[in-house]
Amino acid sequence: MEDMPCRRRSSRTLGAVASLALTLATFWVGGPGRPPAAVPRQPTPPDRYYPGAPPDPGDLGIALSGIGTAMRPPTSPTRVPYTSNCHKLIDGGFTGVCVTAQGPGGEVAGIVESERGALATQERDLVWRRTGDKWSLALVHTFQPSGYLTRLWAVRLRRASPPYLVFVTPVDRPGFGRNLNVVDTAGHVSLYRYLGEGFALVPPGGGLLTYTPAATQAAPAGNYFDQVLVGWYGRHWRVLADQYVPYRAALAQHKALFWGAGAAAATASGT
Repeated sequence: MEDMPCRRRSSRTLGAVASLALTLATFWVGGPGRPPAAVPRQPTPPDRYYPGAPPDPGDLGIALSGIGTAMRPPTSPTRVPYTSNCHKLIDGGFTGVCVTAQGPGGEVAGIVESERGALATQERDLVWRRTGDKWSLALVHTFQPSGYLTRLWAVRLRRASPPYLVFVTPVDRPGFGRNLNVVDTAGHVSLYRYLGEGFALVPPGGGLLTYTPAATQAAPAGNYFDQVLVGWYGRHWRVLADQYVPYRAALAQHKALFWGAGAAAATASGT
């Protein structure tokens, strides 16, 4: 395989990376009731300066969160009567899609809606959370899309967990995205990842595998993707593997800007 100065370990196949994740998870978590073990450092990679990057990409096992997301709680409470039809949550004058997810943390409805104005299109990405007989607005992101509208799915990222809402903002290059937000059934952004014209998928063992072009990270590795495997251990999303892989190897895993077995895509009314 090609050499790259200061790059991480040589790339593995998707199956091998997922297998490695399970081994590392046992090592980090250390079993029930035991503190995580120390994690050895990998060789120092090129510097990365982009939103959602691990604080120290040389460390495995570091905790990730929703830091970096543009989705925010509303400035004032907004409640509407509960309905099992999430399409009724799309605002008047807007067209959009929606999908729901339900679990112990509650029930949430994700909305991507847009309104075409005389000069520009406005997009709103919304998350509603059920509170008794009401839907309460939990998260809002209002902006002018630069190209395609945000894509939205409900998908299980963990084997024994309820589904999450996954919002991915596309770029002009079809099949690739810029930002990814994972929202749990409590209505919180559980994980934010910057894709930088990359893509993401759910590996067979669960978790999230993201591919970010190194060229978007201010890193001297223009012909590589930064491949990061994220999994849920010790009550946090954590980096399980982090390495640079050549474009050809990364694109061999590419199916769409986001792909996961069993993922339910948001639908429009009447679909």
